[in-house]
Amino acid sequence: MSKPNPAEQIITDNKYGLIFMGPSGEIDELGESLDTNMVVSLKGGHNQTYTLGGNKGEIVPGQSHEIVGTQLDNGRTESESEVIAKSIIAENGDIVINAEDGNIKLKAKNIYIEAQGEGSNGSILVKANDHIIVRAEEQINVAGGKVCISSADSITLNANGYLRTLYSDIIQGSPFNVNLQTFTLDTVASLIDSITSSCK
Repeated sequence: MSKPNPAEQIITDNKYGLIFMGPSGEIDELGESLDTNMVVSLKGGHNQTYTLGGNKGEIVPGQSHEIVGTQLDNGRTESESEVIAKSIIAENGDIVINAEDGNIKLKAKNIYIEAQGEGSNGSILVKANDHIIVRAEEQINVAGGKVCISSADSITLNANGYLRTLYSDIIQGSPFNVNLQTFTLDTVASLIDSITSSCK
């Protein structure tokens, strides 16, 4: 004798869509879950699923647009505190934005990115298969405990004005500027290790 399903309540069910509360699966049926709390399923393919475990899933077949803050005061001065119109906070876990077949655009008056991790965390990683372009009309500052610039090909510094180099000491030379007769297996291994570890 099969176990009875927990009670479900259909809010509406017509040709435009279905809204119901309760479990959507069959007891002991493989691949079906009784954790469903509420389901909204529309004719156009939209779907929202809420679970008793506190999760939410949403499917939008087409575009999804949201406009917020239309009534917020936009006449604030720089000294006034910010007014948050949209906030996404993940108290635990990660936030992933994925647009593999499209672009991701961020546009704002100012953009702040900060990594606060400790130890081996707290890094900001930027990787591209083509170009990375950083441009500012006023000034670009690069500062760090150690700064390494490494290139598999050439490095070009192009300035219409002065090119200033300030340092307390300088070591200049090329690891390839050696007599080929001095090359042994040990020196080659040391050379490769020196190159690969130059930016650590």
